[in-house]
Amino acid sequence: MSALSLSVRPASIEDAPMILSIFLESEAQADVKGGINLISVMEWIENATEQHPLWVQESAGQIVGWCSLERFYGLPALDGAVEIALYIAAAYQRQGCGHWLLNHIAQQAAQMGIHTLVAYILGSNQKSNHFFMKNGFQEWGCLPNVVRSAGLKGDLKLLGRQLS
Repeated sequence: MSALSLSVRPASIEDAPMILSIFLESEAQADVKGGINLISVMEWIENATEQHPLWVQESAGQIVGWCSLERFYGLPALDGAVEIALYIAAAYQRQGCGHWLLNHIAQQAAQMGIHTLVAYILGSNQKSNHFFMKNGFQEWGCLPNVVRSAGLKGDLKLLGRQLS
């Protein structure tokens, strides 16, 4: 872990431009474009709850990353499983921020009723696949050629991690 002092707090509407910036920075490195805009991010923030938060990660008062925990599949029997989205600004990648954020989630999970994290990762996104696998996730499935963007086809991997 780097010498960064990190903290997490719930995202606010004022954070939307920075959350979008980090998302778009990450999207620029991928072959697939999601069409996410400021309105989309504001809706994410407004729809966040204690059970399904959108958190920002800060260092020295600056947002360096964010993560959201969203409903997985929508059935009551699956309430303890959540879909995780995690993004770290490029300038802060490979400094332990993502690992720190995953540890924070794992520490909070029991009191939030969460036992399983599920991540959907583009098959072509080697950096994200490596990050999640290095942090205790396993490949639970692959949806071949379901991704379509800008004339490209790709796989969607389903990665998971049991917390308890």
